[in-house]
Amino acid sequence: MKHQLARLMPLAILIGLLTTVWEYASSKLPASTEGPAVLVQQGGSIQAAIDDAASGTTIVLEAGAFRESLIIDRSVTVRGSPDGTVLEGSRFGAALLVIGDDTRVRIEQLTVTGGRGFRGHGIQTEDNAAVELVGVTSTGNSWCGVWARDRSTLVLEDCRLTANKTFGLYTWDFARVELRDCVISANGTHGIVALHASEIALLDCHIAENWSGLWAWDGVRLRATNTDITDNDTQGVVAQNAALIELAGSSVSNNADCGLWFCQSSRGVLRECLIQDNGRDGVLIEQDGIVEFYCCTILGNAWTGIRAAAPECVGGFDPASPYKGWIVGEANVVPGPGSEHGNHEAALCPTYPGSLWPPGFLAEGR
Repeated sequence: MKHQLARLMPLAILIGLLTTVWEYASSKLPASTEGPAVLVQQGGSIQAAIDDAASGTTIVLEAGAFRESLIIDRSVTVRGSPDGTVLEGSRFGAALLVIGDDTRVRIEQLTVTGGRGFRGHGIQTEDNAAVELVGVTSTGNSWCGVWARDRSTLVLEDCRLTANKTFGLYTWDFARVELRDCVISANGTHGIVALHASEIALLDCHIAENWSGLWAWDGVRLRATNTDITDNDTQGVVAQNAALIELAGSSVSNNADCGLWFCQSSRGVLRECLIQDNGRDGVLIEQDGIVEFYCCTILGNAWTGIRAAAPECVGGFDPASPYKGWIVGEANVVPGPGSEHGNHEAALCPTYPGSLWPPGFLAEGR
């Protein structure tokens, strides 16, 4: 056990570094400041107002629908009406594109729709732009609700990414995205896809009714706190190719396939999480995946609570598909079929080498 914990020390250090990096990135976002205001009425052009705006200008939109695709290349605030303002893209590509290395943009109370064709996203950010979205809905786009790429930095607060044809949120390269009190639901494929060393932090979010909830790949670092990932058509969370997933105080439930799936050198740290009533395993760990469990409850899943790279739960690990990672835990509850609300086939699968799982997994009713 001490040897296992010693091997996990680099992971703990990495998580600490991630927290430091994210706090630094958040500090670089623009403070909310009021500059000169420009009103755009129905029939007017938002793009013309942007092109004429000095840095720091607030562009105030009347209630109603504006049919145009926007490119924002300067530091402005775009504020919709509390009575409802809709931006509908008018050409192929993103409905709203933010570009520029020094661009600092804030968008409030706006519904964005009508991104068309290939890369027809609702909102797209590039370069080193820093963007705040507050009370924004991105829906009905032919590609993603939001696509963040390059080294752009986004904060989304009280936003809705829903009913887009592919992903709700798509992060690429070294983009950093923070979401607070957001809903990502009913998107055609994944709720969130995070690729290529991008970083995501979620707080008090709800990810539901997508094809899958969250898919992280290729060195992505993602942490979620007090977040529900539920009722997705396949997996709740998938981590592949050295992705790191940290969940705290979160629930992963009622997903049609596994609750969480770790493989290809991916890592997971789960603290005080509830993983229940998923259609297959609560947590599936394959190949050389590494997962730490602390004070988690894993129950009511249709197959096993935790499965580590084994098609059969009897007889230990499958020599044809050896599990090369490791699992540690403390104060977890993983009931089996002999317990009320237990996992239906088994608590833990297979038996750990030496017939016992490591300490920290209470598996009654195996």
